[in-house]
Amino acid sequence: MATMRTCGCGAAFLPHRDSQKFCSRRCAALARPPRPTRPRCRRAAGHQHQLVLRLLDIQPLERRARGGWRFGTRRISDGVADRLIASGRAEIVRDRLLLKHEDHP
Repeated sequence: MATMRTCGCGAAFLPHRDSQKFCSRRCAALARPPRPTRPRCRRAAGHQHQLVLRLLDIQPLERRARGGWRFGTRRISDGVADRLIASGRAEIVRDRLLLKHEDHP
């Protein structure tokens, strides 16, 4: 005959099988160790900047009416453009985002 067991949450339960240790799936999930977190990939942001720099090398980006920038049908966010301007690799002239060419003496 099966005997009552106690769960980690303090509830008494009648197990369905001998290996059951918790009263519910939720209690079992809470008892599991947390999954290891992976650090966010910083390469993705750098890759996006490199792609936009290659596009700027071909032709300047045009400002979109609804915000952001446009290269043909491809949309570039204001955030990416702001980061390129802040790093000194691009500049805004009128309504176009241009690649900034450094003059080497």
